[in-house]
Amino acid sequence: MAPPDLSSLGHAGNILLSLAIGFTFGFILERAGFGDARKLAAQFYFYDQAVLKVMFTAIIVAMLLLFTTVQLGWLDFERVWVNPTYIWPGIIGGVLLGIGFILGGYCPGTSVVATATLKVDGLFFLLGCFLGIFAFGPTVPLFHAFWERAGYLGRLTIPEWLGLSNGVVVLLAVLMALTMFAGAEWLESHCGKKQPSQPISGDSHPPLRERLSGKHFAAAALLLLASGLAICTHLVPDPAEVRLRRQAEQEIASRQRHIEPPELLDLMHNNQITLLLFDVRDEADYNLFHLVDAKRISRDQFQKTKWAKGLPADAIKVVMSNGEEAANTAAVELIARGVRNVYILAGGINHWLDVYGQGIGKPLHSTHADALRYEFPAALGANYPAADPDRWSTPQLPFTPKVHFEKPIIKISGGCGG
Repeated sequence: MAPPDLSSLGHAGNILLSLAIGFTFGFILERAGFGDARKLAAQFYFYDQAVLKVMFTAIIVAMLLLFTTVQLGWLDFERVWVNPTYIWPGIIGGVLLGIGFILGGYCPGTSVVATATLKVDGLFFLLGCFLGIFAFGPTVPLFHAFWERAGYLGRLTIPEWLGLSNGVVVLLAVLMALTMFAGAEWLESHCGKKQPSQPISGDSHPPLRERLSGKHFAAAALLLLASGLAICTHLVPDPAEVRLRRQAEQEIASRQRHIEPPELLDLMHNNQITLLLFDVRDEADYNLFHLVDAKRISRDQFQKTKWAKGLPADAIKVVMSNGEEAANTAAVELIARGVRNVYILAGGINHWLDVYGQGIGKPLHSTHADALRYEFPAALGANYPAADPDRWSTPQLPFTPKVHFEKPIIKISGGCGG
């Protein structure tokens, strides 16, 4: 299903669309009673938890719709702007906002709603917001270093912070919301009796919980929970994994990650790096012949996120199979799980033997692209000379370097600076 195309709206159309969304948002806030400071402040005294329930419902519904559009292919989550995380400025800013909220009875958004309905206190609060905005510019040099750098973590999402998939975090957020809704109902039932008897302006309707039966709430809770479970069970994929997988497939298709045997040989004799060799062939071919220090890993192992994330981040990882088919698939799985520095042995073990396996065995003919093309007299594994060729006695073959080192490599020269 193709996403709706909004590119034809033009600049004026985008402005009108933004105004329509803003007006609708303000209208809903006002109808929820959020244009009255007493209703907003009541949440801090536990009289009325409408603010928590309405806003958290909006967050949860938006989250579920967001990841549903990802599943439909309408949205690339990695292109969605996420505010950079600044730990300490965020904490201090949140405390100041909370103090202003409880003292003034409004947040910036609800003060606009109150002003639109001609409430004088909302107007004064909004003027205070503008005063703070105008005072920020001249005073920012006094705290710019703290504001710009303290606790900076960049684009950090909760799944990345917890090391969990987006689906699991979505389900946990839904469960947390349902728990908070139940807690809010309990607070209102125990603290509502202390609520001031003066009615709140514009709040003539009975509370939502009195107008809807428990069946409605149970149905809504089950719907939210089912949606969270659907996303958690990968009916909606992890957006970060989708992006990385797509990027990996493109790089592998353009052979940006395929390294030739001479480059791998250089890496095997480079004592300044950590090199991990992963052989994804079946056990029989691996036992016949494999490169020294190469570890046989089953293809299913690459799909285990916990194992993949446990690999050293700065290590160079080279995946190999008889040809390239299985190695390409395994490399995509690794990269999709956030593993860096992943490369593929170009041509696989067959090409390695073409270059360094002279006299090792008789070439075979096979129609399968990922079948072993050499016959070995015995299953000696890494005990064949070709498993670890002597770098100095082997002819130095030219190659185009593909490996990018995250740490600088010191070139070792001869004695006396030669």
